[in-house]
This record gives sequence, C-alpha cells and structure tokens, in this order.
Amino acid sequence: MIFLRILVKIGSVFQKEILLKIGEIYLKGKNRSIFESALFKSIKKVLNQDNQTNGFLNNNFCVKRVGSVFFVSGDNLEDLIPKIKKIFGISSFSLSLKVEKNIKNICEAALYVVSESKAKSFKIETKRIDKNFSLKSPEICNQVGEFVLEKTNISVDVHNPDIVVFTEIHNDYAYVVLRSYKGAGGLPKGTSGKGLVLMSGGIDSPVASFMMAKRGLSLTAVHFSTPPYTSLKSIEKVQRILEKLSHFCGSVRLYTVSLTQLQKNIKMNCPEELFTIISRRIMGKIASEIASKGGCSCLITGESLGQVASQTLPAMVCTSDEIGIPIFRPLIGMDKSEIIEIAKNIGTFEISIEPFDDCCSIFSPKYPKVNPKLKFVKIAESKIKNIEELIKDTLDNSEIKIIEP
Repeated sequence: MIFLRILVKIGSVFQKEILLKIGEIYLKGKNRSIFESALFKSIKKVLNQDNQTNGFLNNNFCVKRVGSVFFVSGDNLEDLIPKIKKIFGISSFSLSLKVEKNIKNICEAALYVVSESKAKSFKIETKRIDKNFSLKSPEICNQVGEFVLEKTNISVDVHNPDIVVFTEIHNDYAYVVLRSYKGAGGLPKGTSGKGLVLMSGGIDSPVASFMMAKRGLSLTAVHFSTPPYTSLKSIEKVQRILEKLSHFCGSVRLYTVSLTQLQKNIKMNCPEELFTIISRRIMGKIASEIASKGGCSCLITGESLGQVASQTLPAMVCTSDEIGIPIFRPLIGMDKSEIIEIAKNIGTFEISIEPFDDCCSIFSPKYPKVNPKLKFVKIAESKIKNIEELIKDTLDNSEIKIIEP
C-alpha cells in the first residue's frame, strides 16, 4: 500500500517535457548558432507556433531553447511526437519527467519510470550538464539506484538491464527520461540552400527529394506531363506525394510543365532509340531555367546508375551536358530494394506505385539506346526546328501550385 501511495502522489505532481537534442550540428564550429537558430525556427513552424522569440506559448504548449537543447512543455505532449520525428536536425528526443533539482525528487521520478516499465532489472545513468550540482554523476546513480531497490523488488543489472533510466541535471531543472525516440537527423531546412527536384511520380524521385531535404535543402519541384496522353490523375498523384514529403521538408512550390508539343517534335524529327535521351535533355534545360528564376542552386533527380536505359553512365553524360548547375543524384549507388524501403518508411511508396503513366513512359522507344554518344545525340536534337521557342512557350505556360503539409 505504501508503494501504491507513492506512485499516486508522484504521478500527480510530475510535469512532463520533451527534450530535443541536436546531432551533426555539434560539428559546425563557429557556424553552429546559425544551424541551431534554423532548427528552432523549424520546430516552431512544425508545431504550428507563432514566429516569436524564445519561450512563447500557443496551442497549450511552449517551446524554448537553452543552449543546444530545445524544450517543449504543455498539454498532450504525446500528440506532438509524430510531428517531432519528422523535423530534420534533431538526432534524438525524449519525453521526460521534469523535477526540481534535488536528489529526493530525482529518486521518486526514477522510481515512477521503473515501475511504469514493468521491468525486472534496471540501471541508472546520469548526465550532469550543471557541473555545480552538489552530487557528481556516480553519486547520483548510486543514490537513485539504492532508492529504487529499497522501494521495489527489481534488481540492478549494469550489463544487460531490462531498462536504463537516464537522468539529466540541467541548469534549471532535473529530468528523468520516460521514453526516448530517434529523431530524423540531418540538417535543418534551408541551411544548405534551395534545390529543384524533377518529380516524376514514381518511387525514386520522392526518395531523392527526402534525402536531399534531410541534408538541409529547401525544395522546389517540377513535374513534366504530356496531356492528353497523361491524365490529370498523374498530376494529382504527384501533389499527394509532395503532401507526404511536406511533413518533412515544409511547403513545396510545384511547377507543372506540359511537354506535349516538344515530345511530338522529338518523335517527328529524331531517331526512335534517342526519344528518351533527348526528352530528358530538354527536361534538364527547362528545369535549369526554372531553378534560375526560383533561386535554386542545383537540380535533384531520382536516377540510380544502370537502373534503366536512360540511367546508364553514357546516357547521363548526354542528359547532363548543357545543364550548367550541379545535379544531385542521391540514389546513384542504391539498389531498388533499398530505395523501396525508404519510400515505405516516408509514406510515399503506396502512392508511387499507383498505375498512372508519366511523360517518359508514353514516348518511350521500344529499343532505347543504352550507350548513346553525345555527338550523335546533339546532331539528332538539332533536327528539331525552333526548339528554343518551343522551350520558351512551354515555360510560359507552366502552372504553379504551393503544396502545404
């Protein structure tokens, strides 16, 4: 009965907070504050807070930053966990019990965590950020461990415990971790600049987008369609994919570009085996124009070396020839199974496999050239009359939509 009364008492007194930790940002030296400020902005944006200074309150919870640690407090914190898991720049976070900085409260909080876990063995670990705290880390571990042993029948196991109870002594309060979570990692949104992704609607380009957003790029997207050969459903499919991605990378500006007239001209004037290569060259030129106007410093594609005929090394040499800005291909050395696994994890796979044709598959040659020579590709492309005017008209008639989380 005594043990039950303790749980009731402490369960009603403890406050919960979420502690968010940075990872790679620690390595940024004198630029670290820039990344931490960008991360703080991302956290506030994702949690639907007002863009105010440190320690603001809205929607029944508060976000504050102390040094390199970010704290979220308020009601129903468990509801925020799925959102926090998608914030790039956070390596790990924990739902923790916040207590006054004295050993009695720390012991009671640890007892609560152990009892909630229903573990048969435990271990205490302590991190002392406040070096002026009266007890050192080993002393805290010993006293907390002795208290839990005294109040329960649970044993200590320092080598293979059922639960490790983490305690942290910060400058203002002490925290005992209730549950820990892995964060999304990477770098905060926008800290690496802006990139334009060529979004086909298949499995690969959403994964490439995710991987480059994780490296701190803000994303803009371009989707090429071929009406009436491709339907509005193919565009809607891309929008739904971007909605999924926007929960990781924020809002995305989507350009929808019709390639119908250009591809008809390619079909009339170019060798069939080069249809796809020349189409992709023109897509690259259009994309680089959009990137220039939109302040994007690179293109992003979902190409994986050798996956299809247009992704052989000679083919990529041909398609990249006149781009003028870097092309990032984060999937270049990955197997399809690896790409699919990431697509499933980020929630885009089921949408990507829906059976809507893209612009490349409609005009795909029966026997594509897998080892094209740049010299002959350029000669074939030169047969298209007024190609620069066609590209300009295509750009002028593109449509723009903002995709929000």
